[in-house]
Amino acid sequence: MSINIEITEEKKNPLIERTELTFRIDHFGISTPNRLEVKKKIAALQGADEKLTIIVNLKTRFGASYTRGKAYIYKNVTELQFFEPFHIQVRNLEKDKRVEIYQLKKRRESYKHLFEY
Repeated sequence: MSINIEITEEKKNPLIERTELTFRIDHFGISTPNRLEVKKKIAALQGADEKLTIIVNLKTRFGASYTRGKAYIYKNVTELQFFEPFHIQVRNLEKDKRVEIYQLKKRRESYKHLFEY
C-alpha cells in the first residue's frame, strides 16, 4: 500500500521567500510514514528541490489512519539556514547523518559540512 498526500493549504511567503504547505497523508493499514519519505513526495509534487524542503511537523492522532503536517519549501539556502532552527534542520536528514552531527556537536567539532546544502 502506498501513502496518499493531499495538500490542503498552500501559501506563498514573499518576505521569507518560501512556500508554506499544510497537508494530509492517508495511510490506512500501515504505520505513520517516515519524515524523509514525506519530504521526497512533497518535493516531487511541488516540483521543488528536495534539499530545500523542510518537514516542520507531522501529527497523527491515536488510532487515526491519517496524519496532518506542515512543510516549508525555500527558494534559497541562506533563508533556510537563517529561519529554521538547528533541530528541525537535523531532523530532516538521514539517520546516520543525524547521529554523526550530534556526536560532532557534543565533541565541539565542526559539523556544518554534513548538511547537504
